[in-house]
Amino acid sequence: MRDTNTGKAKSFICERTAEYIIVPKLTSILRSRFKLIVPIFPWATREGGNLSKQIHKNDQFRVVGMFPRRPKLNSVNSLNIIIKINHQILVGAQYSIKFGIPIIAGCPLTKNLWELDNSPECIWIKLEQRSQDDFEIDTGNIQSFIPDWIFPSEELLLNYLSEYSILMDYQKAIESFKQTRGFLRETGYYRYFGIGGYKPVYFLLM
Repeated sequence: MRDTNTGKAKSFICERTAEYIIVPKLTSILRSRFKLIVPIFPWATREGGNLSKQIHKNDQFRVVGMFPRRPKLNSVNSLNIIIKINHQILVGAQYSIKFGIPIIAGCPLTKNLWELDNSPECIWIKLEQRSQDDFEIDTGNIQSFIPDWIFPSEELLLNYLSEYSILMDYQKAIESFKQTRGFLRETGYYRYFGIGGYKPVYFLLM
């Protein structure tokens, strides 16, 4: 694994396709420590609306976020996968963790659509410590080098999410989303409840 310039690297899938693979994968990991795990894609007028606030006004839970990333290739026969971490994502994750909502990124380590079947290996990225924007992974020797902003095991991923997520109520969660949105608006990285043009999946954990 090494930092690189994405150059002409292209992806064969979009973030939404990657999301379909990564969300169940992360949900399964979280289930070993939390009783209830609900992934949400919050809208201000739905999850953030008055009805949702009234329904869940007595609930206490933790929130973590995850940005799906798509694998990119330099060529059809490339053995290496390139993952790009946009600056907007880094800024949003570094701000969000101040509210007790850690946000990570996840990417399936696949080189074609068929490898997405049967729970492919994924890489999990600690965004609030990340400074480089993109990096390259040798799929033939994934463990050759693991920097401190990559989680080397599911246990360490769980420890991180448990340590930095705080217990909050529904109103607090929605306000945290809004304050992050306000910060990103001021810095030029604003779009609804997302971060720049990228929207995380949030997981409510009880």
